[in-house]
Amino acid sequence: MPVLEAAVETDRASRYLVQFCKHAEKMGSGGHMPKTHSRAGVSRDDVQVSARWSDDGGTVTFVPWGTCTLTAGPGTLGLRVEADTEDGLRRIQDIVSRDLERFSRRAPLALVWRRPDDPRIDQHDPDDRTVRPAGHRRGRAPAIVLAVGVIAVAALHLGLAGAIGAGSHWTGTATNVVVGLVVVKVALIAAGHFRLRHRRAAGRS
Repeated sequence: MPVLEAAVETDRASRYLVQFCKHAEKMGSGGHMPKTHSRAGVSRDDVQVSARWSDDGGTVTFVPWGTCTLTAGPGTLGLRVEADTEDGLRRIQDIVSRDLERFSRRAPLALVWRRPDDPRIDQHDPDDRTVRPAGHRRGRAPAIVLAVGVIAVAALHLGLAGAIGAGSHWTGTATNVVVGLVVVKVALIAAGHFRLRHRRAAGRS
């Protein structure tokens, strides 16, 4: 049976749990199918939805796809999606992700799906709307900014070294020393950056 899990850090875990379950109950009791789900290709003929919940736990059933179990703990909203098929799993995942994205629009939740037997992040995102952690979306930007900054620093130092060398009687050896120091500085900056990213990644796993 395909399974996906997510642990969402939030101080409003119970609020989001109840909100999602009430929303699901409204869908299942004949309420209007939200436009977000209609755009995702979900119609009332595709699935029958029911929900039961308390302040700290709830289960939403999507017949014939599967279920989503929610657990509200101190600072964490736990999600577990179980389905009979991969297609059903993805459909439930997409509905949950879209709804939580909409509910937390002012302060977006960092939702990362994982397989229980696989530590890697599940990358499914059919139309780029699945909720993802802010760090995941911005992961490449700091590296690009760092690279540009390092190049700028290197260019500045090399230009300064060239100017000094042209205006004095410095030897080629002295100029090489300056270049070597710049290379060491660049290496230290890059090493520090990657060590920090590694520690953050280890903390999330």
